[in-house]
Amino acid sequence: MTVTDLEYNPYAFALHDDPYETYQRLRDEAPAYWNNELSFWVLSRFEDVQNAFRDHEIFSSTGGVALESRRRRDADRPDFQQMIEMDPPDHTSFRKLVNRIFTGRRVAQMEEEIRSIFIRYLDQIIENGEADLVDDLTSPFPMDVISAFLDIPEQDREELRSHSDKILIREDGKMEIPQEAAEGMFAMLQYFIDDLPKRRQNPRKGIIDDLLVLEVDGRSLTEEELLGFCILFVIAGHETTTKMVANAIELLSRHPEQKNEIVHNLELAPLAVEEVLRYHNSTQYMHRTMSSDMNLHGNALKKGDSVLLLIGAANHDEREFGPTAGQFNIHRNPDRHLSFGYGAHFCLGAALARMEGKIALEEIHRRIPDYEVNHDAKIRFHSGNVTGWTKLPITFTPGTKST
Repeated sequence: MTVTDLEYNPYAFALHDDPYETYQRLRDEAPAYWNNELSFWVLSRFEDVQNAFRDHEIFSSTGGVALESRRRRDADRPDFQQMIEMDPPDHTSFRKLVNRIFTGRRVAQMEEEIRSIFIRYLDQIIENGEADLVDDLTSPFPMDVISAFLDIPEQDREELRSHSDKILIREDGKMEIPQEAAEGMFAMLQYFIDDLPKRRQNPRKGIIDDLLVLEVDGRSLTEEELLGFCILFVIAGHETTTKMVANAIELLSRHPEQKNEIVHNLELAPLAVEEVLRYHNSTQYMHRTMSSDMNLHGNALKKGDSVLLLIGAANHDEREFGPTAGQFNIHRNPDRHLSFGYGAHFCLGAALARMEGKIALEEIHRRIPDYEVNHDAKIRFHSGNVTGWTKLPITFTPGTKST
């Protein structure tokens, strides 16, 4: 079967345990591949994806970053503006404002609190000897972390987590955004529309409150930009970390020798996080819109065309990672991967995600080192460009709560 026969479809890959055989065939047979049915290009080689991330003048973010929500670059903007869907110079000024208050130092100062949040959830299940890793640990944990940064009241967090889960849901074989996902987005938007005036009247201590009063070079964020930041921060901060930690445990359970290495040397946890990000990142592609014509690998990409930057395939490219690129190896320590993007849109929360992943793997392998995954009962998350687990049952020897 050739790639043409296969008709690569991003809405199918996330339902399979290993989409990377398809990715390899794309890289080898059709590095610039056109899907005629859904009208998009796929770039799958590391160098091509990296160059496209870098070249925002040709590969524009303003047409949307997901295939199902793509639009013309000159179309009307939604009711909120996300910097992930901006190009420089608009993106640059937005990012400059956010970088002023969401710093690496601020993240580092939160490490003790982030660890205590994770330990609290681990204590709730450790005496049981069984749990659903997603429901009990990896889903509520990052929402509490994000809420700590944004100063979201504890009683509101479950509501926002439910909205966030709904927003990324996609139905098999359909391009349209499901009603459930749209309702989740509108509900989250309404939450912050109601929340911002309350903060202006009674300021709190979170990042949102800082952004409400911050000016850089005479510029402050508009209402639409503030709303976009809040929504993006919650969705990206919650969903990607939820999926990344669960993906790590699922992978390590299938590589017991590497799991045991972490058990005996917790300093390997950051390396494991990095390899999970490379090998099975939660975000598998980003969408871009061509702002001008170009030729690539003998193909004519036209202005206005949709292009998927296939991160999952690029991170498995033998040209970048060598002949063992398709193998999971926590000792790989890759010099670079594209899981957090590249260039102007490099992920704002990369340092936070890495810290959360490190803490989660350290505490899991410290406290429940003999965990086993019930692979027959695990359930995949249904989405377009996000891959991970909705259910991941684990068993382990019961332990005691931390003192």
